[in-house]
Amino acid sequence: MDWMEFTDTQSPHALDDEQIGVLISSVMEDFGPGLTRTEFNDVMLWLFESIAGFETLPSKLTHWYLALLWSKYRQAIKVNPLH
Repeated sequence: MDWMEFTDTQSPHALDDEQIGVLISSVMEDFGPGLTRTEFNDVMLWLFESIAGFETLPSKLTHWYLALLWSKYRQAIKVNPLH
């Protein structure tokens, strides 16, 4: 997967719904539904380093995205718990 596809021409710190979905699907495929919140955050922070503009994501926005993505991850687990 090419993580550079998550770039946005409007803002260096924006992900659209499709991009968020790809991130969540990738985490589910590579790590499954068993990540703790800390593990999930570590994976996402690692992925952020490969997304143009996200290597300098402000702390407040990092926390906002981690909370949003964790919520989406938990929703994905409820929909497909045996992924």
